[in-house]
Formats: sequence, structure tokens, C-alpha cells
Amino acid sequence: MKRRSFCRYMALGSACFAGTISSDSDAMMPKLSQSKLRHNWVILYWMPYDNDLVEFGELIIKMLAKGTKNSPAAVVVQSDYFGDLKMRRRTLIEGDIREVDITAKDSSDISAFSAYLDWAYQTFEAEHWAVIVVGHGGKINEISPDDQGSSYKTRKWMRVNRFANAVSRFNQATNGRVELLFFQNCNKATLEVVYEVRNCARYTLASQMALGAPNYYYEGFLEILNQPSIGGREAAIAIIKSESVYMYHTLTLVDNQALQNLPPKLSRLIQLLITNHAPAIDLSQVSTISYFDEQCCDLLNLFGYLSQNISQTSNAFTEFANFLKSSVIAHYQIGGRLYSPYFKKKYADKLSGLSLYLPENRQAISFYSSLALYQEVDLVSLYKQIISS
Repeated sequence: MKRRSFCRYMALGSACFAGTISSDSDAMMPKLSQSKLRHNWVILYWMPYDNDLVEFGELIIKMLAKGTKNSPAAVVVQSDYFGDLKMRRRTLIEGDIREVDITAKDSSDISAFSAYLDWAYQTFEAEHWAVIVVGHGGKINEISPDDQGSSYKTRKWMRVNRFANAVSRFNQATNGRVELLFFQNCNKATLEVVYEVRNCARYTLASQMALGAPNYYYEGFLEILNQPSIGGREAAIAIIKSESVYMYHTLTLVDNQALQNLPPKLSRLIQLLITNHAPAIDLSQVSTISYFDEQCCDLLNLFGYLSQNISQTSNAFTEFANFLKSSVIAHYQIGGRLYSPYFKKKYADKLSGLSLYLPENRQAISFYSSLALYQEVDLVSLYKQIISS
């Protein structure tokens, strides 16, 4: 397989449903139309390529269209391309591409994304849904950038928590039939992000580090959806197995039902660390991952470091690590070749599949305190103890 310029991904380091429901409403979407298109699987792609990734957009469309020729799945892509005056919405069914006229312009606008989900709900009926977001990853609470037709210096972002609210309502409206949420973005396998989207789908697939572009899994993924017993886990595994090893380093599949049980286990460990005075962090002793001027640390690497000399936390850390590996992480794929052999040798064995934001100073400690994870787990108090001023 020809290797492409995937390094572009590495270079840059609630709203309303189109007048239907508001972002803060618990109301459901409109009642089903009698003329809905029925498919076993419907895959919704959101493609914010109003940036340097624009060159990959139509290549992905071609691969998806080819994949639908041998798949019963319906694929929809709403894209925003650099230089275009407005977004495009296209359906891809049995190799046929049809365009739906829309007026939305801004791929960072949550109302535009919500309107897309609303349209999909009114247009299709499916046993299984998948929502896939491609593009740059941004900071912890950022997704779906819009460069406003100029450059990243004027870039706007959609907030992950608002994105999560929209997809969660969509999942509720479809009676929990969103099987898979795939962040086809760099550095979204963080505990903050996957916990924020836990109600969006049965499973979440994401990368702890950078991904390449344009990716090549499309045909293999769509073909396997012919099998009647395929669910979210199997669909995610198909994506992983069909992907080029040059497009990723590691990929993590999270079981969102198991994730619901995380707060009490992590809280117990955190309280023990606070009570027993966890040490200040020596950054030279932990492997940090930097992206968009933020640093993260592998989740188990961080808590293993904090617990290593505190005997009272040993059992709690072991229990939490076992829970994370056996229940929360449904699959952890290693063996990708996106990075050099030196990087793999130095860091690969220190990655467990999920990262955690690591503030660089005391001023940054409460930066994400509004996210669900920080509301349910007292990470702020732990950070205040271990982060030097």
C-alpha cells in the first residue's frame, strides 16, 4: 500500500437540532417519517476539512463509495472543504453518490452538526448506527475545526462536551442503536474525552497519539457489515484490521457500559493518594504526550508512578489497573508504524491505551473542571497536591 503524507496530522501538533430541540433540552427528536430509508447499518461521517487536510477529502469519498458497492450499509458524509462557500452533504449507497443541498457553512458550529444528526434521524431507519468524526484533534475539549477559509490562525473549534450532548441525544432518540463512535482524530483517547462521550454509543474507538491521513480501512470496514451478527465491537475491530499500519501507532476501543463504573474505583485511588501525600511529579520520570500545546500522560503510567512508594495505595492501584485493562478497554491495538522504531522502543511499552491531561502549572489545574470526569472524580485536588507551582 502506498504510503501517503500522513504527517500533516502531526504538524499542528448544547445547541439546537435545526430549530427542533435546544442543546439543554431533554426533548426527543421529531417522530419518524413514514418514508424513511431502511438499512441495517448507517454510517455518519463528519468531515471538517476546512484546513490543510482538504486534499484528502475526495480520496476518502472515492474509497467510501467503492466500499458501499459490496456493503448493505448506507454512508453519509457532511464535509467542509477549504475554499468552499458552504458544506456538502452526500449519501453513498451501493456505489451511488447523491448530493443533498444544504446551506450550513461552519464545521465548528454545533447547531450545524446537530442539524446533520436531525436530518439523518428523519431520513434513515437503521438497526445500527455509527458516528465517525475525521480531522484534526485539537486540545482536550476541542474537535472539528473551522479555519473560516483562511488559515489556522483564525481557527474555531467545536467543544467536545457540546458534541457529546448532541450525539447522546441522537443515541437516545434511536433507542441506543449507535453502536460505535470513532474519533478519527489525533490524541482523543484521553480519559476526559471518552468519559464525556460515554452515553453517545456502545463503544468508542480513538487513538492515544497521532493518526495519519487519509486512512485506508474504509472498504474492509464496510464489507464486513454484510454479516448479520456485527455489532459495535466487531465493527471497530474491522476498522483496525483493515487499516494500514502506517496510519496509526496504537488504537483503543472503549466499552462505554463498563466506563460507567469507573468513578468509584478511580476516586478510591485518588483519595488514598491525597491522604498519603502523593509526591510532586518529576516529569522526567513519566512519559508525556504533547499535542496542541497541551501535555497528557498515560493514565496507568501516571498513577503507577504516584503509587509506587505508597504501600497503602498498592491494592487500589492494582484493582483500578485490572478494571481498566479487563473491562473498560475492550481492545488495544499495538503494532502501528506511524512513528519511528526509536519511538516505539522508548515509549510503546509504557502506553496502556488511555491518557490523562497533566497540567503543567497550578494555573492550568482547573482548566477542564467543567467536564464530567472532573465533576465526578476529584482530580483537581490531586493535581493541587502533585503539581509544582
